[in-house]
Amino acid sequence: MIIASFYLLPTVTASLLNGLLIIIALFITYQQFDSFTLPRLIGSLILTNIFSLAFSMFMESKNRQLSEKDKVSQLRNGTLELIASSSKLSTILHSVIHNVEHTYPEAICSILLLDKSGKHLVLGAAPSLPNFYNEAVEGITIGYGIGSCGTAAFTKKRVIVSDISTHPYWANWAELAKKAQLGACWSEPIINDKGEALGVFAIYHRKISTPKDIDFSLIEQVSNLVCIAIERDKVDNIIWQQANFDNLTQLPNRNLLLEHLATALDNAKREKKQLAIAMLDLDNFKDVNDSLGHSAGDALLIESAKRIKNCLRSNDIVARLGGDEFIVVLVGTATAIDVDKVGQKLLSTLSQPYIIDGKSIHCTASIGAALYPDDAMSIDALLTNADQAMYSAKMRGRNNINYFTENMRTELLKRMEIIQDLRIAITQQQFHMVYQPIVNLKNHNIAKAEALIRWQHPEKGLIPPADFIPIAEEAGLITEISEWIFNQVSRQVKHWRLTYCQDLMISINTSPVQYRNQGKQIIAWTESLKARNISPQAIAFEITENLLMENKTEVVNVLDKVRQQGIAVSIDDFGTGYCSFSYLKNYAIDYLKIDKSFVQNMSTNNNDAALCEAIIVMASKLNIDVIAEGIETEQQQEFLTEAGCLFGQGYLLSKPLTKDDFEQLIIKQNNKIKPESKLTT
Repeated sequence: MIIASFYLLPTVTASLLNGLLIIIALFITYQQFDSFTLPRLIGSLILTNIFSLAFSMFMESKNRQLSEKDKVSQLRNGTLELIASSSKLSTILHSVIHNVEHTYPEAICSILLLDKSGKHLVLGAAPSLPNFYNEAVEGITIGYGIGSCGTAAFTKKRVIVSDISTHPYWANWAELAKKAQLGACWSEPIINDKGEALGVFAIYHRKISTPKDIDFSLIEQVSNLVCIAIERDKVDNIIWQQANFDNLTQLPNRNLLLEHLATALDNAKREKKQLAIAMLDLDNFKDVNDSLGHSAGDALLIESAKRIKNCLRSNDIVARLGGDEFIVVLVGTATAIDVDKVGQKLLSTLSQPYIIDGKSIHCTASIGAALYPDDAMSIDALLTNADQAMYSAKMRGRNNINYFTENMRTELLKRMEIIQDLRIAITQQQFHMVYQPIVNLKNHNIAKAEALIRWQHPEKGLIPPADFIPIAEEAGLITEISEWIFNQVSRQVKHWRLTYCQDLMISINTSPVQYRNQGKQIIAWTESLKARNISPQAIAFEITENLLMENKTEVVNVLDKVRQQGIAVSIDDFGTGYCSFSYLKNYAIDYLKIDKSFVQNMSTNNNDAALCEAIIVMASKLNIDVIAEGIETEQQQEFLTEAGCLFGQGYLLSKPLTKDDFEQLIIKQNNKIKPESKLTT
């Protein structure tokens, strides 16, 4: 019964119960035993109880040890499973911390890792420590006496601090630890097989605490597991790097390129955008390799890779296929000009001299380009076409860019020719202005006109604005052309207002490009009018409704400044874009110009007539005057007048006129204005 009680009851309870039972048994039966037998019986019972107690305590101790070992074993097995499954290092570290803290609730754990320099500790995992504490520890320089962890990482030895508040290592961190309610810190360096420190595993306690043998065992086990995880992560990173990057140039290789290219192509398909692939091959690279050796060739490849990367945008892709071949992927390119700009930049940059081993080396490149979706729909086809175009570029003399499709090449050549001609036209002033009157439909007076640019090419004749304005915007020439237009129109309108018509207003078409960078050119124009004593009512700026909707904040800020100066703003081609009245009530607009496509179809399409009438009514409610464009018949003019449209513009009223013809029209209207009626603007 004595022995059985120690199996059935807690040790102390069994011992006390057995003592009580012995006393009761002796009290009841002591008269049955003689003086010789009774002491022996008492002694045997007491000894049995004592030995049973000792054995029970021994077994409890063994069970605790086995339980602790089992906990550590479970922790080790769980961590090794994560490592074997190639889980992320961050996942493994957080799992280790979670398991230790779950098993030992009084422990607060932290894993700090050494950075690439081996001189600073960075956070690996410490979910239970306060954020302010982790932020303070992040990036700490290791060294002797720099806290427990800094010292352990520096000395590569275990550091046990039982009382943080009094330990010299924590002199500069005592307040921080107090704020975090930390009383003790045991730090174990994480050391690999080469004796290199990888980081530190630390166990904190809220109160002053000294580790036991079992604690040391836990610290060592966890440190070894974390070491294995870190080393495995390094190996995985090395393997991934070698599998996906070129060892020489550190650029992505074909494997990683195909991954990136697949993603870029999917995005281009989804967003309906263009994607360009350029195959680039260094000219005469073999000669450099053969004459100066492979080390010089390697240096040339490394420098070429750097130059190529510097020519590209952050979202573009460059990879080395091997040898002297590189692939460039231009993501989201809009036109052939965009591709050619990058190509010309690459050619120019790569043709600059290379200084290798003290020698100046010249090396050019040949580039072949293929576009999605124009040239091919698949990655393989795009790469093949770009490769063929690159070899064609080499056959054409090297140091140039060649396109896979002749159609694209033809289009590009045409655009490049227009750009070149535009530059000459700006210099030689081949442009001239015409003015199309805007007529008051009620009294048929002319008090407004739209200024329109014309380009008289010396060989090609008159080139329509639609053929060169978009190209001028893409090529960055529109600002210079617009400046010429403004100077011509402002000078002319000042003369006309002084001489013939004091209320005359000329509207100028503006480009979206001019509203970038806080609309510096537009704002400069308002200042120019003021400086030249030209009334702000002499000029109106025309914008498209798409511009207003797509660049709300930037454009509206510019227009607000324009209207503060008293200059009118007109929305051109209204109805062809968003056609939304919702923004008109929020923005100060002076005029709406109904697009000619609606006006010209009014006679055959009742919907267009209804739309025109609705625009006129709604604009009137918002105190916005309406100008109808493209009036070509008496029927159209009559309908618009009856609908309440105040102004009209079109060939029925007047075609665009040269400045001399427009001036004669004003003179005729004013019936020879007398000199005394002239007013200063």
